Amino acid sequence: MKKILVLFVLLSSFHFFAQEKIYYTEDFKELPNIDGASYYSTYENSKDGTLRLTFYLDGTIRNSHQFSNFRKRILNGTSSNWDKNGNKESVLLYVKGKQEGIQTRYYENGQVKRTENYHNDEFIEGSCFDENGTEIAFFPYYVKPEFPGGMKAFYDYVANNFKSVNSGRGEIKIGFYVELDGTLNHFEVIKGFNKEMDLSAIRLLVNSPKWTPGKIDGKLARVKYGIPITIK
Repeated sequence: MKKILVLFVLLSSFHFFAQEKIYYTEDFKELPNIDGASYYSTYENSKDGTLRLTFYLDGTIRNSHQFSNFRKRILNGTSSNWDKNGNKESVLLYVKGKQEGIQTRYYENGQVKRTENYHNDEFIEGSCFDENGTEIAFFPYYVKPEFPGGMKAFYDYVANNFKSVNSGRGEIKIGFYVELDGTLNHFEVIKGFNKEMDLSAIRLLVNSPKWTPGKIDGKLARVKYGIPITIK
């Protein structure tokens, strides 16, 4: 009986922990409490992985994501998203972290806005519709930001302008936001090998020409981007 009671207490504690609220900023950075938060999430583990539910602070659901491996953020299953009014924005399908099957996005009135078919994360075909359900010319949902002239031009820029401040060698990966006007902002070192060289890579990006901004659903958007720079 004592062993059963101990097991019950452990399971109850785990369930409580799984439902604990974790708070996040608008950019989804974790916070220690509600101060400055835009959302909160709860987590529930099962044999299939981890279910994360994220809510606006008033308790309205924002999204539901199923992960087969939460530590590595591998999506597996249905991911659904809602706007602040509780209207469904999208239903997306993943298999082992890759988009698979029909991905559907909606207008606020519930009408389908677009459908895109993927196989193994590769786009196959898609359709776009107006708010009355009439099909219109297709355009991609996401257009990534781009250095003027493309990636070859970017690495030419790196080769001509990166300043080695010591003899360190390796790969540096810098994350940043491409703003609506094409400027770069909010830099962070995702992967680096020494502080001086990491800072040199950031200075290189600070002085970069303006990029072509990204687009989401046909509109210019502030987009987070990450790029590797290899120092040989």
